[in-house]
Amino acid sequence: MSAATERSFYGVPFPGVYVVDAEGKVTEKFFHRHYATRTSAGTIRNSAIGRILATHEVPTTELGDEHVQVSLSLADESLKFEYTSTLYVRFEVAEGFHIYADPLPDGYIASTATVRETKGVRTGDAVYPPTRKREFPKLGVTLNVYEGSTDVAIPIALTSEILDWAIRDKPSSIEIPVDVVFQACSETVCFVPKTETVTLEVPIDGLVMPGR
Repeated sequence: MSAATERSFYGVPFPGVYVVDAEGKVTEKFFHRHYATRTSAGTIRNSAIGRILATHEVPTTELGDEHVQVSLSLADESLKFEYTSTLYVRFEVAEGFHIYADPLPDGYIASTATVRETKGVRTGDAVYPPTRKREFPKLGVTLNVYEGSTDVAIPIALTSEILDWAIRDKPSSIEIPVDVVFQACSETVCFVPKTETVTLEVPIDGLVMPGR
């Protein structure tokens, strides 16, 4: 942080959150480099309990086929200005199939999830879960794969860009397009790699619309 920035925010408290267990031991910390940025309640909750606690109120959408289902969900019921929530991208792979994951040798397709650049939206680096190493004797290789249910977590927040058009147009929601890439394979066959776009419509919390 520059000296000018330090002076301009001198005396302003920067919010943070500690999560403790039953014995009072700190298990999680959530802090940001700007006083206006916070972590959403849903993100803190899911991180603290170590799993995604889905509710009927949060936005969700899905697509897929008989081999792989892809669904999107938000950790919270809506997005708030400068509150960092989490966008979850879930790959549900049918029994007897797998999808590949980085790192991989040339010629294999890794499963990825990428939020398209969207005005008023800031995303962080996608967090991919640990992979399983699987041997393929006929190919003579050991590859990283995902099987069953796999969740990719992407930090997401509304930025100051949204304030300009929020005051004028007062939108109640925003569409978040996510590009997903995957290739379903069994022990004997791999299907054509797929690149799909899944769009999640997310409500915008009223707090991001000053002057109402």
